[in-house]
Amino acid sequence: MDLRPDKTGKAIVPVLACVLNQLCARNDQLTLDPKYVSKFHALRPPGITIRDYLERIAKYSACSGECFVLALVYIDRIIQSNPNFVVNSLNIHRLLITSVMISAKFFDDQYFNNAYYAKVGGVPCKEMNSLEVEFLFLTNFSLFVTYDTYKQYHTELRNHAMHSSCDCNPYRVPELVPYAERGGTDEEKAKDVVDMLTEQSNNQTHTQSTDIMASTPY
Repeated sequence: MDLRPDKTGKAIVPVLACVLNQLCARNDQLTLDPKYVSKFHALRPPGITIRDYLERIAKYSACSGECFVLALVYIDRIIQSNPNFVVNSLNIHRLLITSVMISAKFFDDQYFNNAYYAKVGGVPCKEMNSLEVEFLFLTNFSLFVTYDTYKQYHTELRNHAMHSSCDCNPYRVPELVPYAERGGTDEEKAKDVVDMLTEQSNNQTHTQSTDIMASTPY
């Protein structure tokens, strides 16, 4: 298995970290209702920043860059499906290690097991297993993503990088190459998860604003 960090992932990580930092900064100002504390919540924010944590995951998981976009899609689905679930500094780290692990299992041909991701994420293996199950239930086991949905989130990350005044600006998310320009057949397209990433089986539609996950109904 190639352990070299994915170039696309290295470009996406700083931008994704910036988006999630802004989300957590907003939601950290809200009062957390104890009855909505989940398995993902820590007693206090971890000492490692979101960006450093994502860079650690990218370095040691050797997952594809697409997994980080999928991780964002999945976290957003949790927000949309669970109105009382607030993503903040107490739960974002566990959400990230779990979402990237699940994305790698769903998307990549080769991936590490839960025990390895637990070491990368700094959590016990037993807890990693529990977080995976909890995450799947929170997303209603909806891991399929259409090409259009993937493209939408990918484009939002690119736009954020190009127009943001923060320190993620120099990092340019690679442009998504249209499938037609790759010369693929319809049959190949159906098998290519990068371009297909089929929507969840119940055809649930997700509406997204230009500022990813900017507004939450809390």
